[in-house]
Amino acid sequence: MAELIRYDNGLRLILERLPSVRSAVTGIWVGAGSCDESDGDNGISHFTEHMMFKGTDKLSAFEIAESFERLGANINAFTGKECTCYYVKSIDEHAEKCFGLLAHIFFDSTFPDAEIVRERKVVEEEINMVEDAPEEICYDLLAKSLYGAHPLGKTILGPKENVRRFTGMDAASYTAKKYRPDNMVVAVAGNVTAAQADGFVKKYILTREAADCAPAAKRKKIKNVFKRTHTERISDNFEQANIGIGFPSLGFNDPQSTVQGVLSTVLGGSMSSRLFQRVREELGLCYSIYTAPSAYTANGSFNILVNISARNTAQTLDAIFCELKRFLKEGVTPDELARAKNQLKSACIFAQESVQTVMSSSGKLLTLADEPYEIDKKLREIDAVTADAITALANGLFTKKEIASAYVGKAHGVNVEKFAL
Repeated sequence: MAELIRYDNGLRLILERLPSVRSAVTGIWVGAGSCDESDGDNGISHFTEHMMFKGTDKLSAFEIAESFERLGANINAFTGKECTCYYVKSIDEHAEKCFGLLAHIFFDSTFPDAEIVRERKVVEEEINMVEDAPEEICYDLLAKSLYGAHPLGKTILGPKENVRRFTGMDAASYTAKKYRPDNMVVAVAGNVTAAQADGFVKKYILTREAADCAPAAKRKKIKNVFKRTHTERISDNFEQANIGIGFPSLGFNDPQSTVQGVLSTVLGGSMSSRLFQRVREELGLCYSIYTAPSAYTANGSFNILVNISARNTAQTLDAIFCELKRFLKEGVTPDELARAKNQLKSACIFAQESVQTVMSSSGKLLTLADEPYEIDKKLREIDAVTADAITALANGLFTKKEIASAYVGKAHGVNVEKFAL
């Protein structure tokens, strides 16, 4: 059972104690990501995350890495569209030292000019890597197709021209504005008690002047950003084509999210799913096809992604939409419903075996929805999903006129909208 502590300055601590393990993962989450950015500073959240490891008032970039590795710990971070997380995994006896180091780089990074110059090149190489991955390109294009000029439609890495002009002052200004206690969550999982975790926070965070600063500016949550049927295309001589199809759907933590999870599992979440069986196993049109709902605090989409040979585009799209029509007509079978529920329940329980995943699940939910993650509650929600609820949700998703799509591959003359329901 997760333990939640709220502090007077707005900071929240979520702890999931796992006494059967000998490790601990501590993370500091911030409600800041690319959806907070404009065209001019798109990429600053991710660039700032990189720079947090490049030197403090006491440690150089090498000394930061060496300090964690001396303790046998793994330090890392990631940036999303709505949140950023810095975390460290260690054995339990070093949990406090590692959290102290994590808090040090979080609050005391100095963004040195020499490191800024070098890290720009590193981030550019990361952008180059994505630009060489057609599936990654397709996913970014699908977001652009879904959300257009809204920040949710922008990439997390940002354009190279922005990265090339970011400065240490930009990163410092960004953290001063966004890295505020009321916009932060400390998430801890592993062999750490609530008293220990509370002590870490009081010793390494609440004693700082920065812990008493003014509240962060609240993010505007704009619902129903998607307003158009649109396709984004990139024609290139890739060996395979990647297609993404997106239907406007549910926001993060929507009461119907669990229903959507079961629906996704039935349609494209496993080898026994309808789309996998029809498009790959029966027709042999692809190697990979799957459904992947994505959700943000006020918006979301139900996505279908497939990679194929470009010459099979029309046949594949026809097969996908025919399968959706068949699902709308026939609904889910009792066997499919039971199988999907068991798959989802197993995934939730298996995830509890990973200390890092437990930290991530609890930290993200508390950051974005201000709720603790409860595995038993999630399992009850899965058990409660009915065939009627799935049918109602499917009719709400797949019969809308709006549809977004993305295509990356050799040029062809097929429009996804032609096959829409």
